Formats: sequence, structure tokens, C-alpha cells
Amino acid sequence: MCMALGSVHAFSVLLEPMEQAFSISRKSSSLTYSLALVWLAAAVLLGHRLYARISPFWFAMIVGILASLGCAMAALSSSEIGVWLSYSLLFGAANGLGYGYSLQLAARAFPRSSGFAMGFITAAYALGAASFPPFLMMAVNIDGWQAAMLLLAICNAVFCSFSAALLRRSNIIYDSSSNDAPSKSKADFRANSRVNLRRSVFKLWLIYCGAVTAGLMTIGHAAAIVEAIGAKQAWIVAAPIIIAIANMFGSLSGGIAIDKFNGRLTLSVLIALSVIALMTLAATSELIIILAGMALTGFTYGGIIAAYPAYISKRFGMTAGAAIYGQVFTAWAVAGLVGPLSAGFLYDQSQSYDLALLLAAGLAFCSLLLMLLQVRR
Repeated sequence: MCMALGSVHAFSVLLEPMEQAFSISRKSSSLTYSLALVWLAAAVLLGHRLYARISPFWFAMIVGILASLGCAMAALSSSEIGVWLSYSLLFGAANGLGYGYSLQLAARAFPRSSGFAMGFITAAYALGAASFPPFLMMAVNIDGWQAAMLLLAICNAVFCSFSAALLRRSNIIYDSSSNDAPSKSKADFRANSRVNLRRSVFKLWLIYCGAVTAGLMTIGHAAAIVEAIGAKQAWIVAAPIIIAIANMFGSLSGGIAIDKFNGRLTLSVLIALSVIALMTLAATSELIIILAGMALTGFTYGGIIAAYPAYISKRFGMTAGAAIYGQVFTAWAVAGLVGPLSAGFLYDQSQSYDLALLLAAGLAFCSLLLMLLQVRR
């Protein structure tokens, strides 16, 4: 299921086909991806209230129906507004429901290695982003934007139905009573008081927002960034695949690291590497270096998004962590809106992505400073 939903991060190969289909600007096509991320985050924020109320089988089926319906309606839309109401809203919301549910279900299945379990789910999500670009480009070459959307509709219906069947056969349930409480030290008690909890969540929100802006901006414009330096078509298609494969390995690495090492240290290293990657992307027009910078950005992004929910779960306990992660994940929506959209706007103004990449590097650096000031955990 997560592999099919991960196709949302292959959207960069659809920027130009959408612009041609509806005669719109790069900023408008970028908004499609950004709005999908906003609805994705909204579903993660609210979804935890549904996890224990719907069986795993029907949860996967509902996700598949919403996802495939959103993509099919986007194929039939006659304007970008129709796409925003179908692909961005329905497919985006289905993404959030399926992804958030999968993370929490996996963590409950493997409570002693929740970081690895969540990292594995995130890696499967990244595998979808890596697998879909060539097939979407083939569909575009056959019949443009509409064919690509219909392909996504069919794949989501098939993958989610298969996932639902596996879940039914496994007899797995979502245990809402699982709490995996955090340590009961005085420091933890103070951190979990109501006032300090709000402050902690807000700080975690700011850190997450700055940290993931880089990855979302680069993922959303990966193909366009390579195209902007005049690269060949093969490299344009390869760019989102490279960043998605790196994302997959980063997810696995981040999940394993958060189980074995200090969470603050793990996240600080990943964010610092993200700053380096963005500065490298902004400073060069050499294809090989740009691809390497994209790979490093994808790796750090994957590590961050896999490690963060596990870090929160270990810090606040599994049950509270699911709700807190939903709140913090709204930062991902802001980053998803600001990152790709600002990159599209700045590109329209300058015909270059350098300023956008520097902006993301600055946000990631601020995120690093805030993480270093966090309580040691």
C-alpha cells in the first residue's frame, strides 16, 4: 500500500505534462503537489482517531478507493482546479491515512524495534517514488497527463486491494491499548507536564518543518532541477529515481540508528548533512555533482522522516506519541506547501533554482540549531 502511495513523490516528472495539458505556469503545477502534501498532513493529524475504529482490511480498502478515485478524477478534469480537488485532495488525504496508519501499526507490531519498523514502512513509501517515474513517463509519451493519472488510479486500486487481502489473512489488529510508556524519570515527568509538553511539541514542530523543507523542495522539483541545466531526457527521468532510492536507504538507516543511538544526535547529523547537500546543489551546475547532492538530500530526508516518529514515540510513549506525531506532522504540510511552491515561484522569476536551494539550506540550518538546543534524549 505504501509503495503505491509513495508515487505522490514522483510528481516532479508530471510538472511539465500538467503545464502543457492545462497551459499553466510552473508555480501553478507545483501547487498541485504542495496541496497534496497539505491534505496528506491533515489526514495524518486526524487519522489517529480512526485507526482503532476500522479493521485493517477495511482501512486499506478505504485508502485504495480514495486514492484511485482521486487519480481517476484528475485524469478527467478539464482544469487545474479540478486536479486540485481530485488528485491533491482525495489522493493526498488517502496518502496521509495510509502512511500514518502503516507507521503506527508497524510500531505496535515491533515495539522493541519501532525505529526499524517505521523506517521499513518509510522505505517502502520511498520505493514507490523510485519505481513510478519511468512508468509515468511512458504513460505521458502514450497519451499525456491523462494516461499518467489513469495509470496511478489502476496501480493504487490493485496495490491497496492486495494489501487489504494480506492484512485480512494475517489477522492483525490495531491495539489502541498499547502504550509503551516513556521513562518515568523526573526529567521526563517535567517534560510531559501540560505547559512544557506544548513547548516541546512546538519546538519539535519548528525543527521538523525546517528539516524536511529541503527534501520536499528537491523531491518536488528533482526532474525540473536537472532539466534546468540542460541535461538529457534520460537524466531528467533518472533524477527523481535517484533521490527516491537514496530516500529509501536513508529511511532504513534512520530507523535503525534511532533504535541504537541517541535520538538528538541521530537527527542532528542527518540535518547537518542536509545543509551540506543543499549548499552543494546551489553552488554547481555540474550534472554529476547535482545528482550526488540530490542523492544526499534524499538520504537525509528519508532518515529524518523515519527517525522522527520513532523519536517522538520513544520520548512520549507510543499512544501519546501517535497523537503528538500527528500534530508535529502538520509542519510537513507547511514545508510541503512552502518548499515546492516557493521553488516554482523563484524559478519563474529567475529561471534558476539556486535561490530556492539556498533558502532551504537556511531553514535546515535553523532547524539544526534548534535541535542542538533540545534536551539530551
